[in-house]
Amino acid sequence: MPPRALLEGEGLATTPVGSLLEALERRADDPRPWLTFHHGPTPEAVSAAQVLERAWAFSADLADAAGQNVGVWQPNCVDFVAAFFGAMGAGATAVPLPWPVLDGHTAEALTAMAPVVKAAHLQTIAAPEGARVEGASLRWARPRPGARGFTHRPGGETPAFVQFTSGSTQTPRGAVISHRAALFNAHALVQGLGLHPDDVGVSWLPLFHDMGLIGVLLSSLVGGFAVHVLRPARFLLHPWSWLELVGQERATLTVGPDFGYSLVARRAGGRPFELSSLRLALSGSEPIHLSTLEAFGARFEDSGFCSDAFIGAYGLAENTLGVSLGPALSRLHRSSSGRLLPSVGRPLPGVQVAIDGPSGEVCVRSPSLMSGYFEDPAATSRALADGWLRTGDLGVVDAGQLFITGRDKELVIKAGRKFHPGDIEQLVAAAVDTPPNGVAVFNDAEQLVLVIEQRRASATTDDAAVRATIADHLGVRVDRVQWVPAGSLPRTTSGKLQRGACALKFGARA
Repeated sequence: MPPRALLEGEGLATTPVGSLLEALERRADDPRPWLTFHHGPTPEAVSAAQVLERAWAFSADLADAAGQNVGVWQPNCVDFVAAFFGAMGAGATAVPLPWPVLDGHTAEALTAMAPVVKAAHLQTIAAPEGARVEGASLRWARPRPGARGFTHRPGGETPAFVQFTSGSTQTPRGAVISHRAALFNAHALVQGLGLHPDDVGVSWLPLFHDMGLIGVLLSSLVGGFAVHVLRPARFLLHPWSWLELVGQERATLTVGPDFGYSLVARRAGGRPFELSSLRLALSGSEPIHLSTLEAFGARFEDSGFCSDAFIGAYGLAENTLGVSLGPALSRLHRSSSGRLLPSVGRPLPGVQVAIDGPSGEVCVRSPSLMSGYFEDPAATSRALADGWLRTGDLGVVDAGQLFITGRDKELVIKAGRKFHPGDIEQLVAAAVDTPPNGVAVFNDAEQLVLVIEQRRASATTDDAAVRATIADHLGVRVDRVQWVPAGSLPRTTSGKLQRGACALKFGARA
């Protein structure tokens, strides 16, 4: 473990309550709308008191699940939030499950979730009426209106939820997050961003994903501000609806992964927007590309957007979510391959970051670290030691700011040289006019393989040009280039490329 932290967040986030349930009860004293769900012709606005009452109803039905894990399988709606808190109030631990992008595909989604259901020992799942699959050997929880109060009062170290990390090709691993860890991270995000009750957020992120769960739901809960929530499907089908809602609600805060900013910049067309109210636009959950920030800034400058609003964020489920954040364009770092990397700022209050050597693995120490992986002591001992978390991410500190350069396990090797996949993928994406997550690079035995999604039938598939681009910029030879239809590359539920799954699907042994 590193002997000292190279970077340390200023101050320490305060957590005035002892559990997430207490945070919800305290917010219930505020009669103003907390969450507004935009699904269908009429938005549904709910106060924290209304969420609390619905959570009591779920808690009543989950009384026999005390001491168990309970799946929360809902779209972005009030019942996701209510079931999440209701499970805790029944003495259970919530397990957010990935809702399908298309609502009607629940049977297929449940089949795909089988490894998580098994790993988490789920016997009970809170799901909408129409999503309950007969013969699934599960009990389907439903709210019981009229119930008042919770039967259990968890302590700070009690597990609040288990966040199963996406993208694993092996047995799913669930990061166990205590009430104290979740509260600390949510308060640290609020403090680090300088948020206050007058702020207004807009998000399309799925609430089951850690960025939506902590970065949107729990941060707005403890920060006292309102959030407007879209369904991910609406964003993916009509990306401009995200920015239309920002303008409509005069939002001051929004958040998304790099591919979201890239997609809306390319698909917005000539539509007018009003983005002058937006002072914070967080980009996180996946590598941040300078080309994306520049394209978004150029497209929406006339709409009142200021690129100073871009906040680079770094986090991972094993630290609940947030590790560091800061103005993404305040400083750029040139990687060993020559790529300019946006900053992910400085650690959040109370968080320490250290790096093995000048450029190496990022290690984190903070009060929001996971308790461990659910029923996986071996993986826990590899990840946590002496109070530090080994993240598996590679980074560098430059001028007091953190820059993420890649993942240790995803490095590709050719002719004895190591390369970050993102460096190669970004070069190819720019050359063939496709988003960075539309290109995957990996080693297949001794070969260096590129798989590229062909987004348009008319797009060129010039292997020689792609090989020449990589050879000219990095001095390395690509052994195989494979073109596949759009949507073929495996991705996580948040759109992040799954390079390991790509290698399994498109490698020689596939």
